[in-house]
Amino acid sequence: MQALNDDQQMAAIEAKVDKLEEKIDSGFAEMRADSAAVRAQIVSTERALRTEIVAVRSDAREENLTARSEAREANLTARSEARADFRTLLTVLVSLWAATVLTVLAAHL
Repeated sequence: MQALNDDQQMAAIEAKVDKLEEKIDSGFAEMRADSAAVRAQIVSTERALRTEIVAVRSDAREENLTARSEAREANLTARSEARADFRTLLTVLVSLWAATVLTVLAAHL
């Protein structure tokens, strides 16, 4: 009777081990599925961030180009105004010089 009892105990232990192995296998399968879902979410988030970074960089480039263009226009306008002021100054100086020369000549004649 004892041997049968040992066989029954062994069978019960093996059944428990089989059930535990099934639970372990299903747990690992569940972990793999969860891990795959987390990886997919990470990849999706990374792609979204990369897309956002590209968009921000593009906007920054456009703003930079616009600012440069406006600065060039302002620079050209300032140069044109400076040239015009210089021409006016030369005109006034030449006129004053001519008036001075004519005044001196008229005084000596």
